[in-house]
Amino acid sequence: MSAAGRVLGIDYGEVRIGLALSDVMRMVATPLETVDGKSQKLATRRIREILEEKKIETVVVGLPLHMNGDFGELAQAATDFGEKLKGQVPGLEIVMWDERMSSAEAERGMRLSNTKAKRKKELRDQLAAQIILQSWLDAQGMMI
Repeated sequence: MSAAGRVLGIDYGEVRIGLALSDVMRMVATPLETVDGKSQKLATRRIREILEEKKIETVVVGLPLHMNGDFGELAQAATDFGEKLKGQVPGLEIVMWDERMSSAEAERGMRLSNTKAKRKKELRDQLAAQIILQSWLDAQGMMI
């Protein structure tokens, strides 16, 4: 892994995939966009475009473990998606990161918003990706 450069955060879902992007110093994560997750082919194509455009070498994928830490179907689906992406992009580093409570935290952040319901769902997924990525970025800062 290179010590600098942007990192992409992914909140994987079979309906929507939230994306967040770090700054080049890897200190701050910001919401980026929501990709339609119903077609993995189209979703991975869009994500590959972003990876190329932003010159991203590291992707942090949220791992939705059960509250007790067990690995379930959703965690397997997120892992499979990460592996598929890695197989399509040579040299890409995929990091699976515990995302427990990220969607709930994003939902709390959206409650006061005056946004339409459909837009709220898209924003929630982006915010969840931001929370996942920021958590990982913060942990990397502690390791230095």
